[in-house]
Amino acid sequence: MSIHKYRGSILDHIGSIRPISTHSHHLDHELYQNMGLTSLLKSSYTNWAGPPPDIYDAPAFDAYLERNACNSFFRWLLKSLEEIYAIKPEGKTAPALDAAIRQAHEQNPNFHLEILQKHCRFDLVINDRQPNPGHNLGKPEFFKPSFRCDAFFSAYLKDKPDPNDFYAYSLFDKKDIDSLPEFLEQVRLAIKTKKQEGSVALKVAMAYERPLNFENTDLEKAAKAFNNPRASQEDIMNFGNLLMFEIARAAAEFSLPLQIHTGLGQGRKTNPSQLQKLIEANPETKFHILHGGFPWFDDTYALLTNFKNVFVDTCWIPYLSTHAAKRFFVEALETSDAHRLTWGDDAWMAEDSYGALLAMEHSLSGALASMVEDGAFGLDYAFYLADRILVQNAKDLFKL
Repeated sequence: MSIHKYRGSILDHIGSIRPISTHSHHLDHELYQNMGLTSLLKSSYTNWAGPPPDIYDAPAFDAYLERNACNSFFRWLLKSLEEIYAIKPEGKTAPALDAAIRQAHEQNPNFHLEILQKHCRFDLVINDRQPNPGHNLGKPEFFKPSFRCDAFFSAYLKDKPDPNDFYAYSLFDKKDIDSLPEFLEQVRLAIKTKKQEGSVALKVAMAYERPLNFENTDLEKAAKAFNNPRASQEDIMNFGNLLMFEIARAAAEFSLPLQIHTGLGQGRKTNPSQLQKLIEANPETKFHILHGGFPWFDDTYALLTNFKNVFVDTCWIPYLSTHAAKRFFVEALETSDAHRLTWGDDAWMAEDSYGALLAMEHSLSGALASMVEDGAFGLDYAFYLADRILVQNAKDLFKL
């Protein structure tokens, strides 16, 4: 059997699976109203290339596609739109595609959920909904929250919100906190409450705000920033260092995987190896390394090899670079085992979620087919790996 036949068989098997998306950012129901082609493009990853042109200017729209069609985000979102709406995105079809998107969402206000459940085939979604961390979107049977802890890092000052304008103190039973130990206990209690309310993971996305080289700082150094509007940058970093170790300990105490955004972000010391001291100090914590550290994959392979409490979410990688994702699936499997990789769509827009799924199916089927062709294992084991990565590993890790 040729590699193409292996791939076809594996792709067919993947298509029979109802995945659990282990990392998503699906929005509140009302935010999908008045959806059209322009608003969809502006709210998807394609907006990273710049805002789309007027959809009624066919030459400009074709030029926009010509410039960006090589990009993975564009490639898979365009395929997603064509499959969902049966219209190939082009300058001459953009108005009709816009009308189809509007009609679908207006006639069925739950169309965004229908895409996730019918097109994406998702059984469950682990969802990070900022600026309302721990929110299940009113559908706890489908959306399982990952409780985002970033607001705690901003709360060295009581009245300082996180970058999404969420205030950590709104989660606390005690509002008048005079000492850092009291603050840390309120953080712990807030995590306990979110677990009781249905959160299945913790998440830290501080790679957008600071380096990931967390140090096990002592209380005295960290306390210099607490309630201090004149705290130095060093003081604030020490506060964050201590807090991160406390969050990691709480994750172990309450049996919650700790998802950490790695790779792209501020791009300075956001590679996964920066987390080694944190991981070494917390052997009972299950660390879920988001995005595989793209583009610093070698760091992730080292962590997978050295630490059995490290798990990796391949979310975003196929959408960032489909070719790189094939390589990552092969090398991550070769350096770890069958039980520590997961995948999530990592999208806000449902159409983006389907694009991400198509990218993953292409990357994973290609990776597994190449390993079968190389003699690493047989076709049945490739099916087993697909089942593990897309369903069973999530069930085990998040206790679903």
